[in-house]
Amino acid sequence: MQPGQTVGEMAQEALSRQASTHARRTGQSLAEARVAVLQTPAGRQLEDLRRGPHQHEEARYWQANLLFERVSEQAGHPA
Repeated sequence: MQPGQTVGEMAQEALSRQASTHARRTGQSLAEARVAVLQTPAGRQLEDLRRGPHQHEEARYWQANLLFERVSEQAGHPA
């Protein structure tokens, strides 16, 4: 993650890395590998983040808020 990077940019970067790795492993084109990655549960989650309501938020703030919400829920205090 880079300073000032948005959630959408972070997700796009992760999808690109996964597609590139998949293409190298399988010999598929990058376009075919991206389609394959998007068909996985993790790929769908990343695509949802890339296009979702938090896509323009700075990733570091979004991650900190997500962590806070999870810890609050575990402690029995919904955020």
